[in-house]
Amino acid sequence: MLKKWVYFRIIHIILDFLLIYGAFLLAYFFRVGFIFSSDFDFFAFAKFSFVASFLWSGFLILTQYYKIPPKSGLKFIFDLFLIFLGGSVSIAFLLVLFFFEETFFSRLLNFYAFFLAYIFLLSSQFIFKKIIAIRKKRGKEIYKTLVIGANRASEKLIELIEKNPYAPYKIIGIIDPYGLPNNIKITKVLGKLNKLEQICEEKKITSIIQCDAFEHTINLISFCEEKDIKFQFLPSLRGVFEDNLRIREIAGKNVGSFVKRDFVGPKKIRYKIVDFFLRQIFDVD
Repeated sequence: MLKKWVYFRIIHIILDFLLIYGAFLLAYFFRVGFIFSSDFDFFAFAKFSFVASFLWSGFLILTQYYKIPPKSGLKFIFDLFLIFLGGSVSIAFLLVLFFFEETFFSRLLNFYAFFLAYIFLLSSQFIFKKIIAIRKKRGKEIYKTLVIGANRASEKLIELIEKNPYAPYKIIGIIDPYGLPNNIKITKVLGKLNKLEQICEEKKITSIIQCDAFEHTINLISFCEEKDIKFQFLPSLRGVFEDNLRIREIAGKNVGSFVKRDFVGPKKIRYKIVDFFLRQIFDVD
């Protein structure tokens, strides 16, 4: 992963923590007025809110809310759900503290804090995604990518990458080992595998995605390791339908697993919705 992306996300995490903490403090003044109330110690609330903000931020970090690159498509809806859950944990912590400390308690204050923090987090996510989109458009912090194989799988992949404003990849060209099929609308073919090293040097390639030429996989991996190039491949290259491919752990060892998902009948939509959330939370079979 590009180091600048990691630094970028660290800044995002710190900013979100400050926004959450600021939302809690702002909620105090919205509730009691812009004064330091003698009935509700501001400094005690600030201390509790700091811990609550840390819990909220920690929850988002552990649930991969700050995934690099950010989630695309409808998957961003799950991020909204993560913000809600993180806020629920944070507010629940405050409720328990207020109960044991026997200090002033206000449901309205908690509502203000939750609402403000939620809006702040959504705003920061929107702003950071815009920054990512702008930097990708300018060619900053992206992988200069070479695709191996001119087929329908690579055609679809290229289309998705070019349409996605956040994916940190720029398709430089394609190398096809067998010749371009007539039914594929790809115009970036740069040559065959015998030109791989030359093209990577001339175009300064930093990423290779294999979509074909299965028999050349070992050689491609060795080449990428030698040239310090990021290597990736489509699961369909192995004859597996990629939407149903999962990574599982067996006795501490990672393995690929094919999960059957044939939803039919009138309950199909409901099953798909349930499966989506189960996959995000538990990644069940």
